[in-house]
Amino acid sequence: MNSQLSHPKKKGYNEDIVERFRRKLDLIFEYKGLVNQGATCYLNSVLQVLFMTKSFREAVESHSGKNPKTVDFQLKSLFKTLKTKETNIKDILPTLSIVNVHEQRDAAEYLEKLLSMVNPDWSKMFKGQFRHTTRCSKGHEVSDVTGPFWTLPLSLAHSSDKSCSVMEGLEELFKSSIVSEMYCDQCEERTHATIAGEMVEPPEILTLLLKRFEFDYRRRSYVKKDCSVDVPHTLQIKDCDYELYAVVDHVGSLRGGHYTATIRSYEDHNWYVFDDTYVRLASQQSTSHVDNERSQSPYLLMYQKDQPRKEEIERIMELKCMEEDWKNIEEKLKIIKEQCKRMNEKLMEIINMESKSISVQQERVHVESKTCEDSSRSGEKASHHANCCPMTTEKKKGLKENIREIEKSRREIEKYKRRFEVHRNGIGQYGRQSEEYRKGIQKNRRAIEECRKGIHECKRKLVKCKRVIEHMAELGPDRLPVGMKEMT
Repeated sequence: MNSQLSHPKKKGYNEDIVERFRRKLDLIFEYKGLVNQGATCYLNSVLQVLFMTKSFREAVESHSGKNPKTVDFQLKSLFKTLKTKETNIKDILPTLSIVNVHEQRDAAEYLEKLLSMVNPDWSKMFKGQFRHTTRCSKGHEVSDVTGPFWTLPLSLAHSSDKSCSVMEGLEELFKSSIVSEMYCDQCEERTHATIAGEMVEPPEILTLLLKRFEFDYRRRSYVKKDCSVDVPHTLQIKDCDYELYAVVDHVGSLRGGHYTATIRSYEDHNWYVFDDTYVRLASQQSTSHVDNERSQSPYLLMYQKDQPRKEEIERIMELKCMEEDWKNIEEKLKIIKEQCKRMNEKLMEIINMESKSISVQQERVHVESKTCEDSSRSGEKASHHANCCPMTTEKKKGLKENIREIEKSRREIEKYKRRFEVHRNGIGQYGRQSEEYRKGIQKNRRAIEECRKGIHECKRKLVKCKRVIEHMAELGPDRLPVGMKEMT
């Protein structure tokens, strides 16, 4: 089932012009298609899903093996080419044992086949563990089996003919059921038993398989259940939040049909439809299923553990770093202010102590000088005067030395005061720079938000422009405007 751009049906179409328009449209978008070898749309859809799964693509691109007969080598080669141009998948077909390219196959089957053949380190992100437990009516454990799974099959048999629900399918999968005549070794008798299932190890990427093909015992053949499916955009299973990122659709019957993939890009977060060689933006960027007109076609649903988008992570980390820097600045300012306060108190204490010491020394010099003068006037003996005066002279000399030391200390204190003042001015400047830094953070946030809105608006206009070009390409050469013919 291909698009009208690839296979125009109206008579009189100039296929060359339309093909040139299609190629021009392809240049608008970076994603390329895969060539259908006959009926290999099932494989094309699965390969596009794997290619658009970021962690899987990065793992494949890191492969260093040189053996061309391995799936790992073929996938790396295919992914490398697919990044730049439309790609042929014929080289990987022998590796997957696909001989008849015109035979319709099951997409889920080949998804599991690919995952089981590639490097286990690559595919482990798709693998989970499911546990089945059986207990008798007395609580004895009859069996406990845990095994790996690539996909979780959801039955649609209990839904109505017109509508189906993924949530109902999950409830049915995890719901306990009661069976009779189950033999219990501990009870040594047959009894009623309860069978329950649970996902014990949720995978990074959860794949749900909608069981559209059920065996009809009356017709003795498989029939497809074409019901409209309510696909939730998010799921919460086993305390894990999952977000839908890919849908493999199937239209038609069991014996003849067509597969396509609708995938959300991890690079620009838009939904794209991959229909063999034709890649386009999904017509509606809805939150449940991208294209409402194809709501009856979902077959495989791919959910990824909910993680912030790359640019959101970068923005959050940037703002977080800024906020951490601001907190560090505030902490440093607080510490510096405390240090300044203590230094100021210590400085005042030193000044007061030195002032008191100077006053005491000056008072002592004054008293001793007065004593010497009084002794001289009273006519004391020369010997006593000789003994007294040298002592007084020595004391005066010592006091002068003390005064010089005090003056020196005072000058040091003044110098320390000046340094303290410079330091205080530096703190003020640091605070002003911090305030400017905070304003820069707010400005950066606004700029990021405006940039985000601008990107969204450009994408919206680009989608609108692409649809107009597609419509014009379908008109044929006779109805194309002159300017558009020149563009081709």
